[in-house]
Amino acid sequence: MSAGSAIGMKVLSIAIGIPAGIVTKKAVERVWLAVRPEDPPRKPSQRDAGWSDAIAWAALSGAGVVVTELITRRGSEAAFRAITGNEPPPPKPTKAEKKAAKKAGKTEQT
Repeated sequence: MSAGSAIGMKVLSIAIGIPAGIVTKKAVERVWLAVRPEDPPRKPSQRDAGWSDAIAWAALSGAGVVVTELITRRGSEAAFRAITGNEPPPPKPTKAEKKAAKKAGKTEQT
């Protein structure tokens, strides 16, 4: 993987991720307002925020973040293929993947 490929993917991720994040934020807020007429409890310090509302908003917001990340990654990969004709660089491994690889390496050594 070249440095240019990694930088290209980052630029594409930004170009796709910002609009995807804005659209997802608006969609999450519209879903909330369709189900609950009150504004969502955005800050835990709000006195009128109940536990159920706060937990529901956190779950809905979390789902929105995951969807945005998925759209951003898949969209960036598709754009990278379309622009360069090559496969995009693989994403950086997560902590869990690093830990699993390290454990697998220890298992193979014994």
